[in-house]
Amino acid sequence: METVTLKLDRRHIQRLKDRAEATGRSRAAVVRDLIDRHLGRRRPSLHDQAKDLCGSVSGARDASTRRFTGYGRD
Repeated sequence: METVTLKLDRRHIQRLKDRAEATGRSRAAVVRDLIDRHLGRRRPSLHDQAKDLCGSVSGARDASTRRFTGYGRD
């Protein structure tokens, strides 16, 4: 591993120390985990987040094929 030096203000240092103590890990491990979560993975798409819902609604696949009454000309 390589060493990286960061300049942080006191509130960030305190938050880092608190997280490390709460999780029982080193500050370096917490920083590595945060970097992996923020930079290492792509953000899930809307489809990825809602794919368990796909196909759970019944009805016409295309809303334009349904007849709407009371909207515009009947």
